[in-house]
Amino acid sequence: MKFQFWYALFWYMFFSLLLACAEVVQTPACAEFVACVDATDSARGTTTDTVRFEPDGECWGSPAGAELCDHACVNGLIFHKARFPDVCAP
Repeated sequence: MKFQFWYALFWYMFFSLLLACAEVVQTPACAEFVACVDATDSARGTTTDTVRFEPDGECWGSPAGAELCDHACVNGLIFHKARFPDVCAP
């Protein structure tokens, strides 16, 4: 019984460290979102702060942050494509 506990604990810690050390990069949804917002801003003469979603942004500091930002980008794309179909083609 003790062996099973330590064995399970070892693998739990191993995979936790592996995920914590994984390199997180900008998702395709966020790359498309940033491009769409930039195109919309250019067409409307506005400026939107998308720095956190860019490749070197704060979103890509951890897997949990990346997941949250990716979800935001997917929702942002849905909005922009519906609101500005001429600029952000589906």
